[in-house]
Amino acid sequence: MSISLVFTQAPNYLIAKITGEWKILDISKAIDDIKAEADKRHLDLILLDAIELSSPRDEMIRFATGEKIAATFTFPRKLAGFAPREKINRFAETVAINRYANFRIFPDEADAIEWLLA
Repeated sequence: MSISLVFTQAPNYLIAKITGEWKILDISKAIDDIKAEADKRHLDLILLDAIELSSPRDEMIRFATGEKIAATFTFPRKLAGFAPREKINRFAETVAINRYANFRIFPDEADAIEWLLA
């Protein structure tokens, strides 16, 4: 797998640091692994640190990622991510939100945490 995950726990949420190359099969597995870890820890709030995740090769990968997020993180789960501003185009976020996911991506960790805990 070209993606690696490191989990830590804040008082009220799971932090998932995701690094590597954003490929569709690997990101799909990573999303499943994040859900499994949140389930194991009984946490509904997840902070996704995507600072070191590459940009995807094409927009279809973003689209499929948004679909996978929506299918995996259903209510009451809430997922906030942060990534470098230049890597954010909100396509995966829009796809996920259009499928009723409670998900947002931010260019700043503090803003992501504030939204997550609101």
